Amino acid sequence: MKRFMIAVACGISLSMAAMSFEICSAEEFKFAFVDFQKFAAKSKRAQLQQQTFAQLVDTKRVALENKKKEMDTLNEQLQKQGPMLKEETRNQKIKELGIKEMELKLGEKEAQNSLQNEQREQQEIFRRDISKIIAQVRTQKNLTLIFDSAALLSVDDSFDITDEVVRQYDSENGSGAAKPKPAAPAATPAPAKPKAPK
Repeated sequence: MKRFMIAVACGISLSMAAMSFEICSAEEFKFAFVDFQKFAAKSKRAQLQQQTFAQLVDTKRVALENKKKEMDTLNEQLQKQGPMLKEETRNQKIKELGIKEMELKLGEKEAQNSLQNEQREQQEIFRRDISKIIAQVRTQKNLTLIFDSAALLSVDDSFDITDEVVRQYDSENGSGAAKPKPAAPAATPAPAKPKAPK
């Protein structure tokens, strides 16, 4: 009985596979792929987003470095001048050093959390925007499926629609392509006021 059920299941599977093959043969499927490494290298908007995040990282880094320099300077002063300072002054500097250390640790934690949140938010926005663009391209080109090139072992370059995705992504609002500002019109000198008669 068990063998019979297996044989029937195999027969059904073969029949469904044959039907699928016939359907595939009857319909024209169109496929394409997007190369996201190529996309990142070509998209001005994506590059601007990366630059903006890199600037944020650099700003946080510089702020933390300044805090560490302040702490190191205070620590160096305490080591050099400590024996010569009054106990009250020395205790005050030790207290200041402790505050600087705490500020540095809090600053490092805040920077890490802030950058992680910003990166997560930017990734979510990118996924939303790029999914919308790819869906638009699929509809415009009447495509059945669009793949990520990273999931393909080998494919003909004629199926590559990366350039079209880049063009539409960059042409949307928020495009990284910096639009030149119109030059300000030259200032027209005000007409001289007539002098009052003497």
